[in-house]
Amino acid sequence: MAEKKKFNFSTMNFSDIPKFIVALFKGQIGPEEPMMSEQTGFYEINLVPDVKAQMIRMQKIRNIMFFVCIVISIASVSTALVLGSIKATQDITMSGQDSHMENLSNKIMEYEELPEFLTIQNQINGISKIEDNQKVLSRAVLFLNSLIPNEGDRIEVSELSIDLSSTSLSFNAQANALKDNIDYRVLEAFIKRTNMMTFDYGRYVDSTGLEIPSRCIEEYNSDGVMYQENGNIYAIWHRGNKGCDPNRDDYAPDEDGSVNASQIDIDVESTNMKKDGGQSSVTNLLNNVAKEENGDDNEDKKKEEEKKTVVNIFPSEKIYRTPQFTAWYNGDSYKTAEDGIDDKAPDDDEDTIYNITNYKYTPSMELDGSISGIPHFESRCITYAGEDTTEDDDKKKSAKWTADNQCVLVPEGVEVTQSANGRDADDNLVLTFSAIVNVNADAFAFRNKHVMAIGPNGQNVTDSYLQLEDLFAAPATKCSAGDTECNNAPTGGKE
Repeated sequence: MAEKKKFNFSTMNFSDIPKFIVALFKGQIGPEEPMMSEQTGFYEINLVPDVKAQMIRMQKIRNIMFFVCIVISIASVSTALVLGSIKATQDITMSGQDSHMENLSNKIMEYEELPEFLTIQNQINGISKIEDNQKVLSRAVLFLNSLIPNEGDRIEVSELSIDLSSTSLSFNAQANALKDNIDYRVLEAFIKRTNMMTFDYGRYVDSTGLEIPSRCIEEYNSDGVMYQENGNIYAIWHRGNKGCDPNRDDYAPDEDGSVNASQIDIDVESTNMKKDGGQSSVTNLLNNVAKEENGDDNEDKKKEEEKKTVVNIFPSEKIYRTPQFTAWYNGDSYKTAEDGIDDKAPDDDEDTIYNITNYKYTPSMELDGSISGIPHFESRCITYAGEDTTEDDDKKKSAKWTADNQCVLVPEGVEVTQSANGRDADDNLVLTFSAIVNVNADAFAFRNKHVMAIGPNGQNVTDSYLQLEDLFAAPATKCSAGDTECNNAPTGGKE
């Protein structure tokens, strides 16, 4: 029997731990007295009492638990050492980064133009906020022109005050019933008309849905009248101007670093080859290159034509603000060469060939009002909806369309503060009154483009700036004490 080793835990040193672990695995830890047994024949008699056997098992369990505790302690110490090394490495790294940042900060502070740079940057960041708060004063002229009738019964303004903070129009005016004696019918009609006014705003987009810059859109002619055709409002897209075509990069630098309008390849099908009743130089060039003829004259002409510079001209296009419901619903093709906009090219010179690039669109308008495939106006106020009315024997589709405008121009209505009888500068009987009109703030917002006032019947009413001269007149005077006709005029809104 192997010799048992004894360990006293109360006097054990740290160096005795390895010896204890070795002895534990070799079974050298335990009582020294041998287990007494006697074997007789095929039978073995265990002379050790059960209590002693239980004690031996408990000692083994104690030794195992002690070993597990030692292993856990060693693992804990190792983990603490690893974490400590990581913490020390992080401190060293952060210290180095702090030094690097301090050096960069010192270099930035030494930059002489830093205050100017920071000022410009703050101004750029504040542009969006400025636009959100900015109002367009000139729109007050459009709204006033749309609200005040100037045909038949007249209303003329004698004093106008505009408050952009509350987007309100305050004015003194005089109403004149030209057909009848003075009464309140003109004023009542003005109030009802104003309460039913709406407006519209949005953006013009190309056939792919990309927004066209507002500076590239022309909506009014020289007389201030919106472009209209058979009751349909349209605008002119000056597509050829630099930066006006979202699908064309006019700011791409050339090989020499200069920036010029980009060019596209010549396409016979998209080229306006008619010029002054004949073929343009582009057609002549293509015909000369395509022909296979012999002769020095033809070869010289080919070389001469090939040396010329081809300049692509992108003509202006007509964009309808009101959809062409039937044509777009049926997908009828639309060619810009036939839109009524002049696509005439400059006269060819000796070194230049002008290529007018026209476009063909195949529009699509769904019953939910969505439009694609053609440049159009995307309204933020008006939504369109259609109901298919196509019959089985119809060759083309047909639908009944409706429009819904959610933008009310004067949501709170007109507030009339006072009214009285009086006489105008021509000594005519009139009704003087003062009113306050609180216009929808979205109608004045700078960020909202292409704003248009719409009358009660859905028609455009911002016809012309020139009509403003008929909206203003000298203030009327109150009825004098001896003016019986003026004082006795009906004022109760009688029919």
